[in-house]
Parts: sequence; structure tokens; C-alpha cells
Amino acid sequence: MQVEHVGKNIELTDFIKAYTEHKLERLKNYLKDLDTSEDSVRVRVVYDFEKRRHRNRVDIDIYFNTPGGGVIHAWEESNDLYSAIDFVIDEVERQLIRLKSRRIEEKRRQAKLESLKEHSVTTPSIERPLITLEPLPSEKPMSVEDARLLLEETGAFFLPFINSETGQVNVIYRKKAGNYGLIAPNV
Repeated sequence: MQVEHVGKNIELTDFIKAYTEHKLERLKNYLKDLDTSEDSVRVRVVYDFEKRRHRNRVDIDIYFNTPGGGVIHAWEESNDLYSAIDFVIDEVERQLIRLKSRRIEEKRRQAKLESLKEHSVTTPSIERPLITLEPLPSEKPMSVEDARLLLEETGAFFLPFINSETGQVNVIYRKKAGNYGLIAPNV
């Protein structure tokens, strides 16, 4: 982790820098969890003192030079410089925790999508023809009355058959009203 200290309207002492770097050490665990090496993280700490309000302001920017990339920014103001540093470190820690949970959720979502892709790719799709050739239920010719009786026995909604009187294929079917219909080619 490369740390850059910038002072505005304040003289930066080695103690202030050491105090801030010591507090930044606790963020290293979160950076490891985010799969970032220490060299790929740059931290910029800006200390500012407002003379008019007698307030200390500390801004921290963390730049991730990784493929995921990103920037975390936090700032705090206080009358005491060291308490402002503590507060801003706490805020950065909260943001790192949120970033970690978002990245974990993104990895889970990506893994789920990959498993769905693998599942759909490995499952062979069976191509079925739109029309299949079916044999007639009864190859022998029968009368319309025999076809009606067979339709009642099987419980089907329709029955194609060869009409014994004409020798052609007819279809008898059940209507909603309870009676039967017959489809026959025109002679």
C-alpha cells in the first residue's frame, strides 16, 4: 500500500504520518480479502485545517489499480486532528466491508450464471420433428357405429378409422354437448 500525505494549512509531522499509517494497517486485512496486492493500492490522505472554524478535516482516497478497479473516498471533520483520523478510518473500513460483500455477491452471481450455462450446454437438446407418422389405431375397416363404440371404450376424444362402406379414412370425434361428429372426405 502506497501512502501519500498532503497537508493544507497544516504542518505535517512525522508523528501525524506514523499515526495515520498505523491506523491504516487495520485495513490491510480487508484489502487481502478483496484480492488486491499491496502494490496495487494507493492511498492519498489530505489533512486540512480551516482557520476560520478551527476545524481539522481529513480526506482519504483509496485507489485500486486492479481489473475491478475503483475508488473509495471518505472524509471527516473534528476539532481534534487525531479523532478526525480515527473517524475517517472507521468510515473507510465500513466502505471496504460493503465493497467486499458486493464483490462476493457478484462472484456468486457469476458462478451461478456459469453453472447454468454449463448445465444448458451439457444437456443435449433432442430435436423432435414437428410431425410424426402414427399408425391407425385399427387397421381393419369398421362401420361408423363400431368406431363410435370403440371411441367410448377407449375414452379418447377422436378416433381415425377406415370406413367399411367407403374404404376411406374417416375421423369420429366427441363433441362438448355429448354427441359425436364424423369427418369424412367428400365423395
